[in-house]
Parts: sequence; C-alpha cells; structure tokens
Amino acid sequence: MTQLQEGLFLGVMSGTSLDGLDAVLIQVLHGRPKRIGFWSQPMPARLRETFLQLHYPDCQSALLKAQEASLAFAAEVSRLVVMVENDRSAQGPIQAIGVHGQTLLHRPELGISLQLNAPAFIAEQTGLVVVSDFRSADLAAKGQGAPLVPIFHKALTEDEKGKTIAVLNLGGIANLSLIDRDSTGKVRRLRGFDTGPANMLMDFWAFENGHGHFDKNGAFAKEGQAKPAFVDQLMRHPFFKKVPPKSTGRDDFNGAWLEHELKAFGMPLSAADVQASLLELSCLSIAKALPQVTEKLFVCGGGAKNPAFMAGLRLALGEQGHKDCQVQTTEQLGWAVDEVEAAAFAWLAFLRLNNIPGNCPEVTGANGPRCLGSVTDPLRSL
Repeated sequence: MTQLQEGLFLGVMSGTSLDGLDAVLIQVLHGRPKRIGFWSQPMPARLRETFLQLHYPDCQSALLKAQEASLAFAAEVSRLVVMVENDRSAQGPIQAIGVHGQTLLHRPELGISLQLNAPAFIAEQTGLVVVSDFRSADLAAKGQGAPLVPIFHKALTEDEKGKTIAVLNLGGIANLSLIDRDSTGKVRRLRGFDTGPANMLMDFWAFENGHGHFDKNGAFAKEGQAKPAFVDQLMRHPFFKKVPPKSTGRDDFNGAWLEHELKAFGMPLSAADVQASLLELSCLSIAKALPQVTEKLFVCGGGAKNPAFMAGLRLALGEQGHKDCQVQTTEQLGWAVDEVEAAAFAWLAFLRLNNIPGNCPEVTGANGPRCLGSVTDPLRSL
C-alpha cells in the first residue's frame, strides 16, 4: 500500500454570498484530520462587484460559450492523442502531454494571460498526465509569460557552436530567440522576444477579402504593392518602440486596429496593396529587431512555408544591414517548420515533470527561473 502524504493542508472557500474568504488549516495524521485553525477576511467591495457583474446574463452567456468551447477543445485534443497512439512507431508509454490551449487574452502588463483549456478532461479522456497553464508562473514572477519557446530553440541548436544565431517563429505573431554560443557550445547568452505580427493581420485581411483563411503562397500580396507611407504609419504602433522583454498578441494587433489605421491613413488603398503592406510590416519589423551580429537565422512556423514571406524577409534583412546573415528554415536542424512550436510544449512538459525551470528570465523579465505548468494526473482509484 502506498504511504499517504500526510501533514498540514489548507482549504479556502468563497461562497455564493460573496461576503468573504474562509480558510481552514487541518493536520492529517494516520489518515485522520485534525482542525488546526480558522481564518476569514471580508471580500473586497470592488472584487465583489466584479463577481456580481460576471453573473449578468450577457457575461454568463459568454462564460458558458467559453466553457463549452474548452470542452470541445479537450475532445479534439483527445482525438489527436488517439491518432498519435495508433500511429506512432516509438515504443514505451507517453509520460505526459503538454497542452498550451488557445489564447483568448494576453495582457502581461496586468499579469494576465488567459488560455482556453480543459486539462482535467483531456487527462480523463486520454489517461495521460497533462501539463498546462504554462504562462502563469512566469507572470506571477513579474514576467511577460512569453515567449516560452527560446529554451527549446536552445535545445534545437546545440550543434551551432561558436556562433550567434537566431530562431524565428512565424506564427500569428513573430518571435525571435537569440542564442550566443562559445566554441565549446556553451550558451553565453539567451534572449528572446516578440517582434510584432507575422501572419495574424494578413490572415485577417485575406479572409475579409475573400481569399480564404490565409494568403496561400502570398498570392494575394503579390497582386499589390506595399505603400511605404502606410507601412511607416503602421510601424508607429507603440509596441515597436518597446524594448525587450516584450510580448504581444491579438490584443495589440487585430482587425479593429487595422481598420482604424486605414481610416487614419486618409488615402484609398486597394485590398491587394493593403495585403502587400501588411507583409512588408511583418518583414520590416523582424529585420529591424534582429541584432546585427546574427550569423544565422533559422525560420519556422506557417510563414516559413510562404515563399512571398521568405522572399520579403530576405529583402528586408538585406536592407537593414543583414546581408551576411544566412537565412535557412529549421529543416536544416532536422525539424519541419510546422513541428517546432508543438514540440516546444512537449519539451516544456518534460522540464516540468523533472522540476527543471522552463522560463528564461532574460527573455520574459521574470524575477528568476520558474518551473512552468500545472500537472493534472489522471490517476484513478483502484
């Protein structure tokens, strides 16, 4: 029989009356609970009012949709796990699954990053240990909670000795990992940050103009010409002036912001010219953010499969003084461009189960190294 983990346990409760928070400390010894003490404090008036507002019908409807979506998301993840289990060639059990979830809100200046997820349901449906909620520990330590992938990019590039390299992920947002190694392969410095939009705005504009959910091969952008004056206006977004650590998302760059900028521009632009300008915005913001000392740039993410994006990136890098920087995809490292980000969360799950810090304080600005992720174990009573 497994020995019980006994000792002190604290319970905290806030009831529907919203009048306060109650805490009870108990001691468990030989399988029996003993009361140690009780504490209570009033619910702050502002917090109570916020909770009451969240019970309004409109908010309740939104919360219900979010919860329904989280359960549907869990079901899709579970189906994907079944596919992996039925198809994989590797032997042995899966130790854990790292599930990031779908980001709904990222406001690190408020200490908030919200991912839609249902780890307990995924654990129940798959029988696997689930690691989730990767950003909270870093945010609690005053970090940005993003980007989280540099520590994996570091692991991918161990053979790049004596070089200053970068790994660029072109997802909805573009993020850079900057890795400086000495001749023995030891990392002298690891940095990383978001540079701004990669595909996010282009995907929005392509869909709004009947070109599908994304601009395949950059065909829509190729129909137009980037307008320097409009690109310059877009580059005035406050995010581009920030110094790292910094991260961003849909809260900063979204369709409403783009529509506002188009109206503010005051001159008509064709839909294709807007798309070409958005591509130039992504390429230029990346090129301006890349340090001059970078010798190699490995690109991954969906944007790496877009020849127009890659061509525009190379052009922008040359114009910004990076003519000697070798641009390759992560295929050169043995990783397909659309595998890297998911693999990063598998790596973070590995780190969490081994109690190894998963954040990089110099990247996120956190107060120090932190183990990232909450562990949900599906262990059931026998």
